[in-house]
Parts: sequence; structure tokens; C-alpha cells
Amino acid sequence: MALVVDASVALKWVLDEPDSYLAQALAESEEELLVPDFWLNEATNVCWLQVRKGKWSAAEAREALALLRDQVPPTPTGDLGLHDVALDIGLAVNHSTYDTLYVAFAVAMGARGIVAADGPFVAAIQRHPDPALRAMLVLLADWERKRGLR
Repeated sequence: MALVVDASVALKWVLDEPDSYLAQALAESEEELLVPDFWLNEATNVCWLQVRKGKWSAAEAREALALLRDQVPPTPTGDLGLHDVALDIGLAVNHSTYDTLYVAFAVAMGARGIVAADGPFVAAIQRHPDPALRAMLVLLADWERKRGLR
């Protein structure tokens, strides 16, 4: 069963951030990884922002976006009916549906979990009344220690 990678992890493949080496280890692991197509919206904006901040050239931003797109081909989500599920999860834990869409995607895809580097997101899902959903999220650092959600 696959693992969903959220944007907080996937962006570490091109950004020099804490735990970028762990994100790269995940990408190079034997794990089957999934990313939803909507994650490219965030990735595109982050690439643009790096140019705006003067950290990257336009060419570097284009190269990073291409790398992100190719690293794990995005899965189309238009027919998965994620929005109502994401809204219900967001309401249950009082957290942004931009993040809970990843949980809805993981459930729809039958993934065994989600790897995230966003502590508040993981903490929010730990408040969900459904223990199966609570168990789905793992911090990137914990994935490395456990080598997955096994």
C-alpha cells in the first residue's frame, strides 16, 4: 500500500530546509509514493516565491517545478469527491482543508498513511475522533525512525 506525501515533505525535494535529507531518503526508498494533482498548485506558488525572494532565478524555478512534477507523478483527483470529506475532517479537528484534502485523498486512494513535515497538521489530525484517521499521519522524522507506517 502506498504512502501519500504532502507538500511540506515534497517541497523539501527542491528546498534547502531542515529534514530535506529525510525527504530525499523517502523519495529514494522502496515506498510507493502518491501525491494528488492539487499539490502542484502549492508547488508552483512556492517556486514563484523563491524567485520573488531572490533565492532562485526564473530558470531555477522552472527546473524545480519540473523536478517536482516528475519525482512522483501527480494523481488526478477530479473524480474522487474529496471536498466534502476534507471539509468534514477539517470541521472535526478545526484545521485547514488545504491540509485535510491530503487525508481525504489518502482515504480515497486506500493509502496506508500520509507523511508530513507539518507538525500542526499532524497534531490536528491526532484530535480526530476516528482512530483510523489519527493513525494515518506520521511526521517525516518519525517515518525515518520507523521506516514507514509498518
